[in-house]
Amino acid sequence: MKDRTFQVETEQQREMLSRFTSRRPVPFQAVIGEIRKQRTLPANRRLWLLHTAASEVTGYTPEECHEEMLCAHYGYTEKERTNPWTGECEMKKTPNKRSSVRDTKEFAKFMEHCENFYGETLGVWLHALEE
Repeated sequence: MKDRTFQVETEQQREMLSRFTSRRPVPFQAVIGEIRKQRTLPANRRLWLLHTAASEVTGYTPEECHEEMLCAHYGYTEKERTNPWTGECEMKKTPNKRSSVRDTKEFAKFMEHCENFYGETLGVWLHALEE
């Protein structure tokens, strides 16, 4: 079973969750806690502005910059795969976590990591007006 997260804000949702879990085969793990605020759209927009600025210096696409930063911050797993265009076997890095599901605190740490790396290594940073 794939991990799922539920936000329960009404009694009706509590009942639905109760029925859902009663149909799950045991064993399974349940974690209950406060609702965590997800990253905001402005924070995500700022991250992609930063990746775009870094891409202009590195020659990587903004998406490639994002993948590299995810791997650097969260770690990665290497998997061998066949390149569909060349047919050659190569190693592919896959980040252990994605930024899209991080809460505001975790996303802020990832953003700080990206800003520090890009600023210190590439001389790339955003001006206050770009926030």
